[in-house]
Amino acid sequence: MPVEMMQTHRRVVQVMDPVRVAASLRPLLERYADDCERQRRIVAPVMAGLQESGLFHITAPRRAGGPGHRLITHIETVAELAKGCVGTAWAYGLLSGITGTALALPSSATDLLFRTGDELFCSASALTGKAVAVAGGYRVSGRWGYGSGCLHADWALNGVMVDTAQGGEAAMAFLDLRDAACRIENNWHVAGMAGSGSNMIVADDLFVPEALVLWTGRAPSADLLLTMAGLEPRDRWPMEPLFPLGVLAPMLGAASALLEGVTQAMAGRPVVGWTYASQGGSEALVGLMGRAAIEIDSAWLHIRRAAALLDDSAQQRVLTGYDKAQIQADCGYAMELLRAAGNRLMDVAGPGAFALASPLQRLWRDLNVGTRHNALNAPLSIELYGRAIAGMPSNIRLLPDIAPAPAWATA
Repeated sequence: MPVEMMQTHRRVVQVMDPVRVAASLRPLLERYADDCERQRRIVAPVMAGLQESGLFHITAPRRAGGPGHRLITHIETVAELAKGCVGTAWAYGLLSGITGTALALPSSATDLLFRTGDELFCSASALTGKAVAVAGGYRVSGRWGYGSGCLHADWALNGVMVDTAQGGEAAMAFLDLRDAACRIENNWHVAGMAGSGSNMIVADDLFVPEALVLWTGRAPSADLLLTMAGLEPRDRWPMEPLFPLGVLAPMLGAASALLEGVTQAMAGRPVVGWTYASQGGSEALVGLMGRAAIEIDSAWLHIRRAAALLDDSAQQRVLTGYDKAQIQADCGYAMELLRAAGNRLMDVAGPGAFALASPLQRLWRDLNVGTRHNALNAPLSIELYGRAIAGMPSNIRLLPDIAPAPAWATA
């Protein structure tokens, strides 16, 4: 059972085995998956189940009363939830990840952010907002697309360009979504991933206190973080790989659920017009299923390698630009594998799987939309890796330095 810990202005719930808890919620998510898609948000019974489970706090640091789970545990938890509802898992992944980030901040920020202890946080990191300094803070205005989970969040940690004497400086600002100066434009009408509720966040001249602006270029260096006492593993996770690893997790669950559904039906599903007693009697179809399974396994191997660089290597040394390029490539290639597996599995399932009554088609649509996120573009991510190996310039704005290449590549 979750263990609740009180700390003045915040209430953090510890969950020791979040993957098991997520698995226990799968029937609930499956029951309401169609409703989540129709309403384009996490519906109330599912949201209540997630809140009661304590899963929103699994990345909260121990100093805030949280369990301080590893990044791979968060990925596995999101993937498990996605087996029940991919859109819900996508929104949950962002909400829980950013809420953990907020709980890791100094008290100067958390005292302002946590009023009841139940606050949830979303994020849209694109620098599409503008911040102007005023007494005590900043006035922020902007529009941020794809605010996954924003309908359930109290705060949004969004990207802004701050007017300074030197021009503009990038930062992230906490926007109070309950303030009248903020609103959500309900514009998320999509062919898949509808349940993520990734609507537009809008702020019109919102006041943000100084303590709630995080300056992108002023964070301690990775070298310094390795020497600082009292830090936890999550404090040393580099920022650049976190987003692709976070949004990939639901796709792992979507593909795994498709595999389960197709495999379980093979023995009893006929192949209309052919002589097989069932799909299971066809070596060709069984082979397609096996190939899809190994593609999903391979995707997991790449993601476990990528997560280990943050959970383990980054705790001992500074990750290089090459390391980060490899993580981006691992994520992009994993997305390519998962989409291919999903398409292969629907070839096995046959035309009946595309009936709207079939949960397989919803999983397939979610997988095909989610794997096309620009942060996980497979060809561009693999090109980035090739550039890193060849010592060429980066092709991604978030990671301008992808050196050094390994010695064998430059010998």
